[in-house]
Amino acid sequence: MLIIVLSAPFFIAGTSQAKTIRALEVPPGFKVEPITANLELPTTFTFAPDGRVFIAEKAGRVKVWKDGVLYARPLIDIRDEVNSFVDRGLIGMALDPNFAENGWIYLLYAWDAPGQAKDVDEPRRSRLVRYTVEGDVVRPNSAFVLFDDHWNYTQNHSVGTLKFDKRGLLWVSLGEGSLSAMPDKLSLTALDINTLQGKVLRIDPRTGNGVPGNPFYDPRFPKRARSRVWSYGYRNPFRFALHPETQLPYVGDVGWNTYEMLMIATKGSNFGWPCVEGIMDVPQFQSMPECRGINVKTTTPKELSYHHNENNASVTAGDFNTGDHFPPEMKGNFFWGDYSTQVINRTVLDERGRFKETIPFGKQMGEPVDIQFGPDGALWYLSIYSGGLRRIVYEARPVGALATITRPAASNKPSATILAPFDGDTYLAGQTVRLRGETRNAVAAEWRITRYDGRRATPITYTTGLQASFVMPADLRDDGFVEAIFTATDGKGNLAATKVNIYPFPSDGYIRAWWLNGGYPYGTLDDDVLPGGEANYIARPGDKTAWAIRSPSRNINLLNYITPSRKTVAYAFVWIESAEDRKGLLGMNSDDGLAAWLNGKEIWRNKVSRYMPDDLRDIDLPPIELKRGYNALLLKIDTNDGDWQFKARVLNPDGSIMRDVAAKLVQAPTQ
Repeated sequence: MLIIVLSAPFFIAGTSQAKTIRALEVPPGFKVEPITANLELPTTFTFAPDGRVFIAEKAGRVKVWKDGVLYARPLIDIRDEVNSFVDRGLIGMALDPNFAENGWIYLLYAWDAPGQAKDVDEPRRSRLVRYTVEGDVVRPNSAFVLFDDHWNYTQNHSVGTLKFDKRGLLWVSLGEGSLSAMPDKLSLTALDINTLQGKVLRIDPRTGNGVPGNPFYDPRFPKRARSRVWSYGYRNPFRFALHPETQLPYVGDVGWNTYEMLMIATKGSNFGWPCVEGIMDVPQFQSMPECRGINVKTTTPKELSYHHNENNASVTAGDFNTGDHFPPEMKGNFFWGDYSTQVINRTVLDERGRFKETIPFGKQMGEPVDIQFGPDGALWYLSIYSGGLRRIVYEARPVGALATITRPAASNKPSATILAPFDGDTYLAGQTVRLRGETRNAVAAEWRITRYDGRRATPITYTTGLQASFVMPADLRDDGFVEAIFTATDGKGNLAATKVNIYPFPSDGYIRAWWLNGGYPYGTLDDDVLPGGEANYIARPGDKTAWAIRSPSRNINLLNYITPSRKTVAYAFVWIESAEDRKGLLGMNSDDGLAAWLNGKEIWRNKVSRYMPDDLRDIDLPPIELKRGYNALLLKIDTNDGDWQFKARVLNPDGSIMRDVAAKLVQAPTQ
């Protein structure tokens, strides 16, 4: 029996405004908990061993969630190279079994190669790429391409799932790349083991090659498609799970007009698409020579084929319940869902792992696109449109911890940290920049200060020790900066280095570096959505809800940094350093509405829907009173849809640029 549970509304932090999650139907004793909805078309997620959850967005971002906080800065943003047209996008993600040591993350996506038009309906290759995570971001230039020879011929049936087995081998599912509404001869590539279309692969995660033991493996050519193929004849094997004992893939294959299918992918199995769909031969293809001898009787049978019954349907394979959080009768069950009918089911397996009985588990669950049991024993799932990340818990039993490892032992390698200034800070011409650093496990430290004018580098100073200083050059142009590299060494050949870039006051006066906080979906300019309140907000290093950015232009394009980006609000924070008490104007413009606070006092609010041109006009000009020292400036920008940007600068009372104030991301420590 199912009961209706009215889940707690999803509240935007710090406000009474809420987006109510509609009635969800789960069995008695269960409840659905919202984790985060501040996502834009989330597609897949994975659990890091330290308790973080990585969440991929279709357009090409991966976000980080931990302990109730969705980090503002993404783990990685590859939107420039992800083709997210219709079904395409960043769909698959997995962490290496040794992630705690090597930091490897694997991403599977449709690829816009350099020079190709962005997000268009043209054939595109897919890419499986390994990156290295350091802290909460991916290390720059760490990409290693494992393969890029799967094709997205049309807008549908793109890439799918990534899973590691107990041996450390990587399994991959790939669609056949044909149109969903009108399959054609492209679908027949699913039957050709010399292509990657419509296949499940098993590969070496270090090289992308096939591995010995694969059914069509050729040791002379391990990179060829046939060497990587494990099973074939799929239409769109969007999601799969590996059985905890046999390690065989339990695949959900999205059907055409009649059936959705769940199957156990045994070695070399052929499920017959497009000659076969579910438990029927497909008349449109049976007359083709490629389907000769391929029918329901000659192909691998499915475990479950359920009829559409004149409704839309789209199966989402899920995960096996191996923990003890759910009731005992559900242990070992296979949980799976349907994106279109918005259900989650559980299937009881027999002693051989075959489907025995399927029981409804949840209704009105949103659009489940990824379903996994977490290390805590709860059932987590992503609803791509209506709810973001949620988990289903059994109220009679406590959930476990998300972290599966304890804090690693402290390293004895040297480390270097720059305490001041902050990366991206602005200094006035002739102003002394004082640098301070700290080290651990080091016997020596040094600073190297270099001026950059475009690509031309000119050394300014070199000094040893924890502190250094230099005078900001008066002739440094807007496209120039000063780089400060701080290095620590331990005397054994080991070193650690970090750097900051310091920028001159821009000629147009507009502030380029900001802390960004957001977005907050369904918030408006009138909603105070910040914990502690807008008037009290100050962004600080270490606060994962804020992200320090530096824009290449005066217009801060929030679409480059923040998702969700429809019907959303976001905040921008910066310190304004003034040498004296003075009056002035705050020159601003935005797309759409804009509010501003200076030192905790609201000074402007303009609820408007407008376009912001790229020019030097300041449409909003509230008067301001700066105090000597540091002044906290907070802006709030909302958007309905489309462009989302703002700009701001400090002006004298007569409207001229105030050129003796500086924008800082962090207050300089007392010397």
